[in-house]
Amino acid sequence: MNTTASLLQNKSKVPSEFDSIAKRYDIATWFSNGYMDDLNVSTSRIQLKGDERLLDLCCGTGKSTLACLNVLPNGKITGVDNSFEMLEVAKQKIQISNVNFIHADAMQLNFKPETFDVIFMAYGIRNMPDYEKCLSGLSRILKQGGVICFHEYVLDEAWWAKAYWAILGYGFIIPFCTLLTGNFTIFNYLIKSVLNFPAPSNFKEMLQNAGFEQVDFIPLKGWRAPILKTVIAKKGQ
Repeated sequence: MNTTASLLQNKSKVPSEFDSIAKRYDIATWFSNGYMDDLNVSTSRIQLKGDERLLDLCCGTGKSTLACLNVLPNGKITGVDNSFEMLEVAKQKIQISNVNFIHADAMQLNFKPETFDVIFMAYGIRNMPDYEKCLSGLSRILKQGGVICFHEYVLDEAWWAKAYWAILGYGFIIPFCTLLTGNFTIFNYLIKSVLNFPAPSNFKEMLQNAGFEQVDFIPLKGWRAPILKTVIAKKGQ
């Protein structure tokens, strides 16, 4: 049986925990105030033409894919996730010709170099066992001048930001989501993974080292501003 500590130490076990809550995950996020709206804000900030080829990485049950579809009426989307059961929910939800779903590990993507115009990754990068290796791999499959966008909990570097997140996580998210899904371990892990994720300045440096430039951290509005960001960067020419 996985524990929070084991998930933090070995993130390859995380997909199996998502498998166990796949059929109840959308219920939990439905009760999250603004979950879908936030995704739509981040995809709109990419400012796409609408015909690009986009990789929706760690697509889960397809909510991020739906947000991508809103800005890609004539594009092609490849949704990738390492949780088989979450991906099955996405496949049932979205059955259209310009969306293709693949069960794969984001750390071991075998796409050809410069395959995608855009990469969108919502709530996924902090689940990677090696951030820098993952970013390097994403740079390889993104076209020169292409855009990468992370919709992620990246805490402000102010001293109180971690305390603010801890109150939200331990006071609201864990109790509520555990009640809805029956899985305490994965949500406890998710709260801790945010606390352990690099600060904006460190994540920016990782992106630049992987060949990305024009890195921008744009906060979501309201109470989310100190914790939830749209992170946008371009692959250098």
